[in-house]
Amino acid sequence: MRGLITKVVSYGIIIFIILSLNFFLPRMSPAGPLSLSGSGSGLTSADQQEQVLEEYGNYLRGLTHGDLGWSSSKNAPVSEVLKRSLKWTLLLVGTSTVVYIILGILTGAVSAWKKGKKTDVGLLVLLVSLASVPPFFLGMLFIIYFGWKWDLFPRFGAQTLFVNYSTPFGVALDILHHLALPAATLTLTSVGVIYLLTRNSMLNVLGEDYILTARAKGLSEWQILRRHALKNAMLPIVTLVALLGGLVITGTIFVETVFAYPGVGLLVSEAISAHDYPLLQGAFLFFALAILTVNFIADLVYAHLDPRVKEG
Repeated sequence: MRGLITKVVSYGIIIFIILSLNFFLPRMSPAGPLSLSGSGSGLTSADQQEQVLEEYGNYLRGLTHGDLGWSSSKNAPVSEVLKRSLKWTLLLVGTSTVVYIILGILTGAVSAWKKGKKTDVGLLVLLVSLASVPPFFLGMLFIIYFGWKWDLFPRFGAQTLFVNYSTPFGVALDILHHLALPAATLTLTSVGVIYLLTRNSMLNVLGEDYILTARAKGLSEWQILRRHALKNAMLPIVTLVALLGGLVITGTIFVETVFAYPGVGLLVSEAISAHDYPLLQGAFLFFALAILTVNFIADLVYAHLDPRVKEG
């Protein structure tokens, strides 16, 4: 019980810090009212500081009622603007996350099982190389080749404009067609990290006595890999997936901007250009809460995989 209370208090403190940083950081940007190196007179006056603190109080009070403020660039409530874009970001991040986790675990397990062979070396070179490529750069390459040169996929947007499909299946195909390049960009630039950790974790597990015992019992290689090796190698992978959430969200902002994909990441880019602080606050708050949620889920999964965590 004490551990649960401690965790709740810790999350409460973290959320308060996030809310405060979410308010003050955009206003400390070069063109913001709290800028220390802006083009104006440098430090803000006492009146400006008092005004910002008053806005901070209104911001916290508004959050208790679900009010995220008014977007000056979109001329609409921030909550409504985010709601329109949220579905596209969830679709993009959710799809790419599921794919790169499954792909990273499978390729990492195969690579460890085939250690030193051509399959292992090929996967290692390919996936580590992809992990070193910035998402925006890979996205631009995809647009140039798959969008312009070969004209295989749409170059921007989430749906084809001014087209009415006769069936929901046609709408779904169009959405998936637009999703392919952004999701592939996020997946390929993220899968290498999961692959490396899975490979290293599997190599450590494969030397354990229970793997030798399983082989002595006559179990097939697939049964040993699935039932014994992979399950025991999952603990550090779960932790990494939670930590990787922040990097994926950062990549989402760049990817959505490159592909003009109408998600929350593109909103961030537009809000920065327009100095729309309420919209920036709302978008950053969504990203921060998403990362906290991923970490909370990772805690639950970790406890399920390792009973020692529950006992502690």
